[in-house]
Amino acid sequence: MSRALSQGLCCKVRFIRMCIFPKSMPYNNNEPDCFPFFADTDGKWDVEKLDFGFWDNLDERIAELCEIGVEADLILFHPYDRWGFAALSQKESLIYLEYCIARLSAFRNVWWSLANEYEMVYKKSMDDWNEYGELLKRKDPYGHLISIHNILMLYPKKDWMTHCSIQTKDIHHIPYWKQEYEIPIIIDECGYEGDIEYDWGNLSAFEMVHRFWWAVCRGGFCTHGETFHKDDEILWWAKGGRLFGESEKRIAFLKDLLYSLPGDGEALFRPVGTNPNLDKNDEEAVRQDDCFRNLLEKIPRHRKEELIASAPMLLSADGYRLHYFGRTCPIYMRDNLPKDGVYRVEVIDIWTMTRTTMAEEVNGHIKIGLPGKEGIAVLVTGISGASLKISE
Repeated sequence: MSRALSQGLCCKVRFIRMCIFPKSMPYNNNEPDCFPFFADTDGKWDVEKLDFGFWDNLDERIAELCEIGVEADLILFHPYDRWGFAALSQKESLIYLEYCIARLSAFRNVWWSLANEYEMVYKKSMDDWNEYGELLKRKDPYGHLISIHNILMLYPKKDWMTHCSIQTKDIHHIPYWKQEYEIPIIIDECGYEGDIEYDWGNLSAFEMVHRFWWAVCRGGFCTHGETFHKDDEILWWAKGGRLFGESEKRIAFLKDLLYSLPGDGEALFRPVGTNPNLDKNDEEAVRQDDCFRNLLEKIPRHRKEELIASAPMLLSADGYRLHYFGRTCPIYMRDNLPKDGVYRVEVIDIWTMTRTTMAEEVNGHIKIGLPGKEGIAVLVTGISGASLKISE
């Protein structure tokens, strides 16, 4: 599995993030039926006195996920705690972790997430987290995937990390994180479709779908969650159950589209340092682009980040190009297709989930009319194996 992810195949994997320790948060205030350990007479958890009923139940849930083809991304530590699990000593934490490895690594559908929002587990240091990662890499005989999830600061690159698990809405940073970490980037929390009072849990369905397309066309991956208020406090985000939102089926549409394309696409990205209006067919403009680079050296960092966010989104493989225009509303698109091939051009509406053929058997310079609305993509595919692979 770790090899599959490193080769960019995790877009074809379904997984669910789930905590081992109980969680205390809004909409998640019930008392658990059982706990991982028994407590001593003084109320302190004894990590060597296991409640096997808890672990048997966890085994069953992981096995059920395996039966339906879902990976269990197990969150080993987290800060949402009123029982004292976040305050375990390093010695106690390592005993618990060794038991997790010995018992749960036998499941083929397990991933390890050292923490959710690791910075907020205030009793633990960076050295503590690194010790957990090294232990997992050393003692898990099956080499399951390992990550650590942040709230503010990405965890520094370590050799035990198989992928980045990132909480952010700044999806435009994906290309730079890919360069820095040289491993797959999963946006594990870009926000949730819903209507609760917290700003992380009231995205519109369109915005949720848009962030998926944005992440994919920047070369990363994204996860879905739902947080619609319910008086019984059964929210998908915390307790599963039924999905009420409109984004899930549109994300499935994106998944089916990606599955139908020939080969795994590579996100092509023009880094800051190039004129965003540059016409590569204009030799004089290309020569003068050095002047634009000199201007960029003088602007503040936040302005460079704005340019990153507005850069074109393009996923490309040998047999297709997928352009996504995000929240912009162009009325046409120009492209220059190889003249030795024949190509089909489709306009995709990510909300209505429609694919409309706009041109067939074309090549060379083309101009395609667009509807001038948000959430539009253009798919160019080669007919009869015509190549489209491009690089920047």
